[in-house]
Amino acid sequence: MKKDAFIILGAGHFGRRALQKTSQAFPGAPITIVDHQQEALTACQRDYSVNTVNADGITYLTSHDNEPKQYLWIIPSIPIHVVFEWSKTQLTQAVCHITVPDEILQQLPNPVSGKQGTVYMSHADFRCPDNCPEPLDHCFVTGQPRTIALYEQLAALNNPLYLSIVIQSHQLMPGVGGFKFDDLKNILPQIESSTKPVLLSTACRCHGVMNGFSNVQLSI
Repeated sequence: MKKDAFIILGAGHFGRRALQKTSQAFPGAPITIVDHQQEALTACQRDYSVNTVNADGITYLTSHDNEPKQYLWIIPSIPIHVVFEWSKTQLTQAVCHITVPDEILQQLPNPVSGKQGTVYMSHADFRCPDNCPEPLDHCFVTGQPRTIALYEQLAALNNPLYLSIVIQSHQLMPGVGGFKFDDLKNILPQIESSTKPVLLSTACRCHGVMNGFSNVQLSI
C-alpha cells in the first residue's frame, strides 16, 4: 500500500512547526520541505530526517512530478495563496486579477483585504489556538454552533456573474492543514472552461483565502 507523502512549502516558523507535527504524526512518511533560504533548510535537517530543496515554493511545485499525485499532500507555509499562484502557472491563457466584488465580500465571514486583491476570511474574530481539533459542529474556543463549513459556504456562493471554485484544506493534525496535489489538477479544467470570472479559494472549516481573476479574453 502506497504511503502518503508530504511537501511543505516554507521552512520558517510555520513550516518548521508543520514539519515537527507531520514527522510525529506520520513516522517514516517521505517529507520534502522547500524554501529559498538555505539557512532555514539546514536548521530543519539538523533536527529531522527530511529532504530539503532550496527553491521557490511555487516554482518547485510547478516542476515537481516525482510522486503519484493521489498520495501527495501539499502543506502551504508561505505567505501567499499557493493554489492561486500555482494555477496561474498552469493555465494556457493569461489571467487578469480582479477585485473581489462587494456583493461577494458581504457574504464572507470577517473579510480582510490583503495585497493584490487577496481576501482573507475567518469564522473567528480572534486568534485560534494551535491545538484546535476542528470540531464538526461548533467552535472549539467559544462552543458556539457552526452549521456550515467555510469551504461549503464558499462553494455555494450564489452569484450569476462569477464562478466560485474551492480547494478544501484538510486538517492533517491540529494546527496543520493541507490538500492533495490531485485536488489542484482537478480544478484546472473548470478554470479553463469558465466563461465567467473566477473566485478561487482555499478554505478549511473556519478560515479561508480568496483571489479573483479572469481570462483576459473575458469582459469584466
